Amino acid sequence: MSLRDKSATAVMEENPETVQNDESLAKAKRKMEDHNLRAITVVDSKGRVEGAIGYRDLIRHVQFNPDNASLDKVMHQPPEFEDSESLVDIAELRIESGRKMLVNTEKGKLQGIVGDEQFREAFVGSEEFKKVTTLDLGSNDVLQVFEEDSIEEVRHKMLDNNISRLPVLDKSGNLTGIVKSTDLLKVMISRERQAGGGTSRDNLQDLKISGGSEKKAMSNIEISEIMDRTPLTIEGHVDADKAIQKMSDNDAKEVIIVQDRYPESIVTVKDYIEEVSNLRQRNAVLVNLVGLEVAEEKAAVHDQIAKQLRGSLGRKLKQPEEINLRIKKAEKDGKKHRYEATMKLFSEFGQTTVQSEAWDLLEVVDDCLAEMDRVIRDKKEKRTEH
Repeated sequence: MSLRDKSATAVMEENPETVQNDESLAKAKRKMEDHNLRAITVVDSKGRVEGAIGYRDLIRHVQFNPDNASLDKVMHQPPEFEDSESLVDIAELRIESGRKMLVNTEKGKLQGIVGDEQFREAFVGSEEFKKVTTLDLGSNDVLQVFEEDSIEEVRHKMLDNNISRLPVLDKSGNLTGIVKSTDLLKVMISRERQAGGGTSRDNLQDLKISGGSEKKAMSNIEISEIMDRTPLTIEGHVDADKAIQKMSDNDAKEVIIVQDRYPESIVTVKDYIEEVSNLRQRNAVLVNLVGLEVAEEKAAVHDQIAKQLRGSLGRKLKQPEEINLRIKKAEKDGKKHRYEATMKLFSEFGQTTVQSEAWDLLEVVDDCLAEMDRVIRDKKEKRTEH
């Protein structure tokens, strides 16, 4: 099924976990851990949305005063989507807002939420990812940490680079695990506080690691003590639909692409969301065909161009505006037509023109699109260098 045909309300979770606005930060964190949530909605006693709390909000805040933090100091206003919006619409909202959870309300009351898990399940089996690979989607500039790095070093690396997970390597450079923001938070704010005058464990300096009796400062705790040693991996790049299916099967939000135990790339649900968020922009490209009179030929050519705009060429463009394609038929032997094509693309790279000729109509269109993809790639690389 095409993602364009899915509505946001059809994929949202209608009865999500929430936290009351008068509850403690520790209780909100505990509920997030118990239900494996990266964000949770804050509501009042009547179910009206007050805000939301994400793991990144907590990680940023606990470094200041974790003992006395209240929900209203940590929460943010979650982006809202309307009933009429499509999955493509809210994918764009998710990327533009930078928030991991979107909410749907009616008269202020929470109706449902869409987070990475709902996006992931909506993407499984979709047509759009059958012709895309993990090489197209994932980050090939992978930041990493080593087992002996401290929790404090890793926390700063995540915050400085605005990321939520990092592959962990041993001294030989082999992948041995993954550390996520949720792993950090579990040791930065304890699950329980001792009552009746007991000592609070909600302090970074008073945390026991690995059950030992020695209490260590965060700067002395190695990431190897809290990392996940069973990350989801795939050997070499694969089709994107296979990768999202594997993530769904393993209830994961990311998969690491490895080559001989080295992390070559990491693909996250967010990468898929970003790909979908571009679909509306690609649909808006104006396509002008000149020289074709047969309706079936026009439809076939439009389809070829649309596929490329959803694929490699489209991913290289941020502001495609118009494609003009002029086809000229020339009889060479009295029986077959030789097709000559001139294609012009107007985008953020200005006007780009390519030409080709072939005996088959779709072949000449494919040749033009392939050449256009190559030229745009070169222009993009030169712009990046400058």
